[in-house]
Amino acid sequence: MVLYYSRGKKTKIFAEALGEIQDCNVFELESDLNKKGMVGFIVKALSLAFSAKSYPAKMPDMTDGLPDEIFLCGPVWGGQLVGPPRYFLENADLKNTTVHLLLTARVPVEKYKTDALEYLNKIPCKPGRAYIFATSGKMPPEKAVVTEQLRGMINE
Repeated sequence: MVLYYSRGKKTKIFAEALGEIQDCNVFELESDLNKKGMVGFIVKALSLAFSAKSYPAKMPDMTDGLPDEIFLCGPVWGGQLVGPPRYFLENADLKNTTVHLLLTARVPVEKYKTDALEYLNKIPCKPGRAYIFATSGKMPPEKAVVTEQLRGMINE
């Protein structure tokens, strides 16, 4: 299973490509914040980056239990994974699930990956691997390029 949060389309492209590569379901963790305009955008961004209350508006259906392995995708804002994926990690019963992180950032600083893995080690789950990708620029990356990058990294 691939779960992701994406304010725009950049992380979504990575999540969908990963879902195709892994041949698994993809679920979007939508934000519960509906802020409009420039001030609303700033308030929403700060809340998603730093607030513990930034939970998804909708959680995936877990009535059949979680798969043995999930990929959690999200952007890094303010040096950390945004709120909805953090909320999922802290509130889903993941003790028997291997969790991999796929992070996107304007600048793919290795420290973000290291910090995310340290955070993941505090969650009751089976910590997996972490990947980080640059998503600078206004345009989302091309899906074919993303798919090629993901295949190379995941098959290492």
